[in-house]
Amino acid sequence: MKKDSGFLVTVLTLLLVSGAQAKDVSEGRGFEHDVPAIFSFGDSTTDPGNNQFIANPGAAFLANITPYGQSFFDRPTGRFSDGRVWVDLLAQGLGLPVTAAYQNPATRDYTKGVNFASGGSGNFETTKTNLEAIFGGRTVTNILEQLEQFRLVKSKLIGCLGQKQAEVLLDRSLYVISSGANDIAWGYLLNTTMQQVYSPDVYTTRIINATYDTVLALYAEGARKFIINGQNPIGCTPANVGRNDGTCFEPANALCRLVNSKLPALQQRLSRSCPGSFVVYTDNYKFLEGIVKSGSAYGFTKGSVACCGTGPYNGDVGGCGALDANGAPVYNLCSKESLGEYLYWDYAHFTEKVNKLQTGFYIYGRQFVKPFNVSTLARS
Repeated sequence: MKKDSGFLVTVLTLLLVSGAQAKDVSEGRGFEHDVPAIFSFGDSTTDPGNNQFIANPGAAFLANITPYGQSFFDRPTGRFSDGRVWVDLLAQGLGLPVTAAYQNPATRDYTKGVNFASGGSGNFETTKTNLEAIFGGRTVTNILEQLEQFRLVKSKLIGCLGQKQAEVLLDRSLYVISSGANDIAWGYLLNTTMQQVYSPDVYTTRIINATYDTVLALYAEGARKFIINGQNPIGCTPANVGRNDGTCFEPANALCRLVNSKLPALQQRLSRSCPGSFVVYTDNYKFLEGIVKSGSAYGFTKGSVACCGTGPYNGDVGGCGALDANGAPVYNLCSKESLGEYLYWDYAHFTEKVNKLQTGFYIYGRQFVKPFNVSTLARS
C-alpha cells in the first residue's frame, strides 16, 4: 500500500465553498468526533471488493484485475478505481481504516464497521434479474441482501461486545447509502417493460421510497446517522458518451436529476419518521457538473475519456484490464504522470483524485451536502 501523496484539495472557481480551503481527507481525523465505525451499502461507487467473492456463477462486474488499485494499493483490491473509493476516504478522514469488504472471508472484525456494497447492485429485484439476464447469470448483491448481511453483523457485534456496548457503537456509527444508478441504467433504461409500466417520475419516486425503506430498516436496528449519496450524471460516463456519438446521454442524466430533486423531501420525511436521527444527502450531480465545467482549474483535461479501457472514449464495459487469448493486455492505459488529467478511471468510475475532491466537499463543505456537512453529522 502506498503512502498517500499528500494531494491537497483546493477549492477553486465556481466550486468555492465560502472561500474556505478543503482539507486532504486522507490525512486522517481533522476534528473531534465520536464515530467509531462506518457501515456502507450500495453499488460500485463504494464497493471495496465484495464482488470478487461472489461465487457460482460469479459477479456481473469485477475490478480485481490489473491495473485497478495501482495508485494507492499497488494491486487490485476489487475497488472500481485506480485507488480508493470515496467511502474509504471518508473513513480515513474520520481516523478510521479504509472500509473492509464484508464478503471477504478475512474480514472478521466489525468494530470499525464494514462495507456491504456490490458493484452493479440496485434497490430492486428487477434490476438484479435484468442484469443476470444480460450477463449470462452472473449476479450482484442487492440492497435487501446487504441489509440481511448487516443484521448478521449486528448479531456478531452483540456476541462480541455485549448488547449495551454494541448498541452504543451502532448508535454512534455512520451509515452510507449509495444506490440507484443501476436501477436507472440496467433496471429502467435497458428494460422496456419497466418503461412501459412506470413513467420517469413514478420510477424515480420508487427509488426514493426504496431508500426511505432502507433507512427505516437500519434505524430499526439502531442506526442514527445517515449519508444518502445522490446520483452522478451517469449519462456522461465514457460508456454512455462512447455509445452516443461523443455526447452525454440525456435520458440517463434527466433521471438522475429527477432522483436528486426528490432528496430534500426524502430527508425531511425521514427526520419526521426517525426521531433522534440525523440524515444528510449529497448532490453529486452538481458537484461533478461543476468539476466538468471548470475541470482545467483542477488539472482535468480529458473530459469523458477514461484513463483505462477499450473502445470509443475507453468506454467499453469491462475493457480496463482486458486480455487477449494469450494473456496479453489489449486495453489502453494512460501514464501515471497524466492520470491527474482524467476524471474517469474506467468506463463508469472516477479516479481517486475525483473521489478525494468529492469526499473533501462532503466532510468540510456546505454547497454539495445538505442540510449540513459530514463533519457536523459526525459530531451530532
